[in-house]
Amino acid sequence: MEYESCKDLENSYKQIGCDGLEMIRCDEDVRGIITEEMVTGLHMIFYPEWLDFWLQDEKALLHEFGEPAVWESFYQGKTFDAVMKQFEADLQFAVKMKAEYVVFHVSDVTIDGVFTHQHKHLDEEVINAAATIINKLLDGKNYTFDFLMENLWWPGLTMTNPEKTKGLLDKVNYPKKGIMLDVGHLLCANMELENQEQACQYIHEILDAHDRIDPELCKSIKGMHLHQSISGQYAKRMLANPPVLRNDYYERFAQVYELLGFIDTHMPWETAEIKKVIDRIKPQYLVHELLAKNRSHREEILEQQSTV
Repeated sequence: MEYESCKDLENSYKQIGCDGLEMIRCDEDVRGIITEEMVTGLHMIFYPEWLDFWLQDEKALLHEFGEPAVWESFYQGKTFDAVMKQFEADLQFAVKMKAEYVVFHVSDVTIDGVFTHQHKHLDEEVINAAATIINKLLDGKNYTFDFLMENLWWPGLTMTNPEKTKGLLDKVNYPKKGIMLDVGHLLCANMELENQEQACQYIHEILDAHDRIDPELCKSIKGMHLHQSISGQYAKRMLANPPVLRNDYYERFAQVYELLGFIDTHMPWETAEIKKVIDRIKPQYLVHELLAKNRSHREEILEQQSTV
């Protein structure tokens, strides 16, 4: 185990200048390593492909999963109510841990879509369904946390189209709504980027576009997931020569995550230009979201990114 105690974990991130953790609720923390005082944010459970299950499109589900038993196992139930219960459990856990914010993915992609970029659903379809789900979860509740919606580079909230960003925010009723801008995911939406300086310029262009539509849009970015991925050349090669997908759904799912490790690399920033992006947005929550091999590597790259 990487951390001997609560204090050991706390010392590990505080020595780098971090105030707390953004956590995902998985198995029970039987050791009690993560305490309420450590948790600043909670990242809600997410399914890469969920819209067909929400729509109860059995034909599409059969194409994706092969048989009902597989998708019922994957979603932990026969109807979308099972997923809603998981979302509700996350929100209750956020209350228990006194989280200041929660994060919710607004994105949908099939396994084929990951490898081909040919998608069944449009951004608007994903956004409309996600807004309906969010309102079902939050309307009439007295939650005090910020509810932050995160971008990916698949159908849904991509942050590449400010009209669609505004459309999502307008559809969600919750008063403490906002955006968790994942800058690494934003870079994955542009396969032409060649270096980190270009990447920062691209982020500024996206922010400029949002400012032109409505100056309030950039102000809605309350959080940032900070990491970088300059992986366009790899993504192009993959699209030109996609792998042969395995028959078993879970084996195909593993193929996706193997691929994503080379595209969404979660590497630390090395250019000081990223400071200008942070200073422009002034996020309330700045989260180092880096991929590390082990504790020592994690502490090394956290230190590297925090001192850029």
